[in-house]
Amino acid sequence: MNPNDPDKLESLIHRTLRSQPDRRAPSSLEARVLGEIHRRAALPWWRKAYAEWPSTVRAGFFAASAVAAAFVFIVLSAVGQSAPFIRVAGQFAGQLDWVAPARQLAGSLAGSFGTVIRAIPPAWLYGTIAAVAALYGTLGAMGAVTYRALASGRRAP
Repeated sequence: MNPNDPDKLESLIHRTLRSQPDRRAPSSLEARVLGEIHRRAALPWWRKAYAEWPSTVRAGFFAASAVAAAFVFIVLSAVGQSAPFIRVAGQFAGQLDWVAPARQLAGSLAGSFGTVIRAIPPAWLYGTIAAVAALYGTLGAMGAVTYRALASGRRAP
């Protein structure tokens, strides 16, 4: 056999390894793995991953989370409009005078950006978005083709 021919060497190694008998896992490992599988299967639903919860419970959890988020939003809005909060915020506002120029700069930049975006015709914006999406898809396709081409050379005969 020519040691400089990698395809023949790869084929020989592949045949040699395939001809070896399968090895059994040690009995202690097999017992531990099966025990862990049975232990996880016996867990109650609330101890399992969220994706394994019953769909009705997941929907209820989602609804309860939405209600909790709305409640927090309402409470924070009410606290933000209360007199004690406004008084405390006024005391801190004096200490944060250095933030005002940065806020004005950010506001003017945002206004300028908005003016520029509104000046661009919508057809150009949609065309740009479509072009970027097409280029992104082309890049993905090129990556898939390259992967296939390189991976096909590695497959066993």
